[in-house]
Amino acid sequence: MKRDVYAYLTTGVLSVAVGFSAFLVISDNRIPFTTQATIKTNVIEVVPQVQGTIESMLVSEGQKVEKGTPLVQLDKSLYQIALEKAKAQQVSAESQLQRAKSYAERVSSLQGLSGSVSKEAALEAETATRTAEANLRAAIAEVSKAQRDVDKTLVVAEQPGVITNLFYREGMYVSAGSVVVHLVDQQNWWIAADFTEKGISVLTENQQVNIVYDAYPNQVFSGHILSVDPAISSGVTSSSQLAQVSSSTQWIRSQQKIRVRVAADDSPLRIVAGSRASLMVKDNYHISDVWMTILSWFRYLY
Repeated sequence: MKRDVYAYLTTGVLSVAVGFSAFLVISDNRIPFTTQATIKTNVIEVVPQVQGTIESMLVSEGQKVEKGTPLVQLDKSLYQIALEKAKAQQVSAESQLQRAKSYAERVSSLQGLSGSVSKEAALEAETATRTAEANLRAAIAEVSKAQRDVDKTLVVAEQPGVITNLFYREGMYVSAGSVVVHLVDQQNWWIAADFTEKGISVLTENQQVNIVYDAYPNQVFSGHILSVDPAISSGVTSSSQLAQVSSSTQWIRSQQKIRVRVAADDSPLRIVAGSRASLMVKDNYHISDVWMTILSWFRYLY
């Protein structure tokens, strides 16, 4: 009796092992599956285009903002002074141009009436007028630049997002081009999944996949493949580098992974960039549906 029980158990274990091995082989080639998938999103680095001391932080950690929302106000006193100086220089340039034009008109009149004015004097008057016009254009450009600098002391959001990793505070000095705020784009996220290269024939654009997020056990979501990366780091070489030869004494080498970009068709209520997920390509025999449902139950445990 005991021998029969042991025989049944041994047969059962071997059958499960063989069946699972066959499933893995089929999965690698026809129904690709991976647990190496990560939620990705764009993080926008907000940088001021002018330098200065932070006068006020207008947002807080975790705050949702829209495009155009004020984020940081820098001290604009020095830029305001520069603007007033530029405006004064513009007024002076306008006055100089007016005087140059008046002088040129008098020279032209005298030359036409009596011819007592030399051609050299007339040429000098015309040159002075052109120089004054150029100086006025330069002064106007300086006013525009100074006004732009004043406007840029108010840093605004260029895209909607959520504030994260807020480090700077009032009174801290920031340089032009330094990151003062990070904006996480929660509207346009995707899944970066690493499949084995054996299933590349099945990993095509718009191919439907099942998704199980580690954060949402007992739930299976749907998605589709956006693209397959055409290259990975080990397949890219530079003309200025020597060939890199990998040496291995193993008879069986590890399988190469390829990066696949996946979009979710139905999304969980809340997801965090960096979260992990498992993916499997959908098939006509519902093998993927069954396996991913079982996997979603196991997500309660690990």
